[in-house]
Amino acid sequence: MSRLVRVRFVASACLLLLSVGCRKPAAAPEQPEASPVASEDAQRLPAFDMSDGSQEPGGVPFERFYVELGDAPVRGPATAPVTIVAFSDFECPYCERGHRTIQQVEREYAGKVRVAYKAFPLDFHSQAMFAALAARSAQDQGKFWEFHDLLFGQRGLDMQQLDTYAREAGLDTARVHADLEALKWGSAVQRDLRQARRLGVTGTPAYFINGRYLSGSKPIEVMREVIDKELELAAGWQASGVAPDKLYAHAIAKGYREVQYSKPRKGLKPDVIYPVPVGSSPQRGLAGAPVTIVEFGDFECQFCARGNDTLEKMRRRYGDKLRVVFKHFPLSFHGHAFLAARAALAAEAEGKFWEFHDRLYQTRADFDEATLVAIARELGLNAKKFKERLYSAEYDAKIIADQELGATLGVRGTPAYFVNGRALDGAVPELEFRLAIQEELERAEALLREGSPAAGLYERLLTPKQPDQSR
Repeated sequence: MSRLVRVRFVASACLLLLSVGCRKPAAAPEQPEASPVASEDAQRLPAFDMSDGSQEPGGVPFERFYVELGDAPVRGPATAPVTIVAFSDFECPYCERGHRTIQQVEREYAGKVRVAYKAFPLDFHSQAMFAALAARSAQDQGKFWEFHDLLFGQRGLDMQQLDTYAREAGLDTARVHADLEALKWGSAVQRDLRQARRLGVTGTPAYFINGRYLSGSKPIEVMREVIDKELELAAGWQASGVAPDKLYAHAIAKGYREVQYSKPRKGLKPDVIYPVPVGSSPQRGLAGAPVTIVEFGDFECQFCARGNDTLEKMRRRYGDKLRVVFKHFPLSFHGHAFLAARAALAAEAEGKFWEFHDRLYQTRADFDEATLVAIARELGLNAKKFKERLYSAEYDAKIIADQELGATLGVRGTPAYFVNGRALDGAVPELEFRLAIQEELERAEALLREGSPAAGLYERLLTPKQPDQSR
């Protein structure tokens, strides 16, 4: 597929923020490479067209994206000539504004427009993911749109309000609670998120009208202009022999499957499965555990200490289903980090790596050389050998090998976690960890059901069947 460079003109939208972690300060902010900025008049045009013309022969003009509906809830007839796919966040005020516009569109174009919902909960909206998961539970109970419309009433969004909306929509609230506790629909929401990121969505709301992209909450006049044009085109396609229920498939058939940037953002990508070897790194948990988490950590990073707290919660929750592997990634601007890595390896030589690891993280990244020696004494390590190893280069090659591996994978700061190869960048919230683990449990269990042996399961999970990004 040809390369597509997108210029984003985003107004009235909630945008993504980055996770927290230790990063080396940059000398100057790096500016992303982009196409020349268009005039203000051009920016106001709906679906600003940067097409290379490759879609024209099929009678389908304008830049379009291949937006599969999949199992998304849909309101409106399958024969509607216009399909609007909305990537939305129930806690986003701009999505609520956009929802009112979509309702007006549904009234004005009754029978001619259908609307599909896709989840795109943003990290900095604390209740958005819970709402998206609850909405999937409502879909399973056949009451998605009733619940959807109540959520966008914006009378507040917390767990108590979610319960209130669930009751008003006629849902079995006990079943909703059970689904949330088990993260039953986590993988479904993750699929929506991955699809959105492939299509270049970075904030909410985002609309695709027969595959034509509109970012942010738009006035009804903009929506009408695009829809009227699509109705005109659809009439022509139908006259040429396209069946009414195939109009959407015809509109998006040659659309872009994925946005490719001329200068991709550096760092870890959430939709890639990285081939992270365990090697001889210290690990705790069963080698055949269905989920392996590899951490690249720095003992002097306060975010790593915070992340370790979350990781411990995961170990208690998932037990033998989880294996944890530690790799050293001491950052150069932390004065004691490299020495701490030496100290942990010296403890490993006496079979007490994890005891030393846990005790060191208890300092909350506030320690010095004397602290390292004191911890070794507490753990009953050989004082003479420990100091010899602490102040020698005996383990430096191993530390540097971990750092080089991390850099090759794209690790730029700490902590960085790989859950069966899927990256979590920074000290992410507990829910994000659980969603990643739950999805990987499902992926591992699917392999086991197919007859894959437990031995070597991790390695097979790192090389999934293609296409990888469709999950």
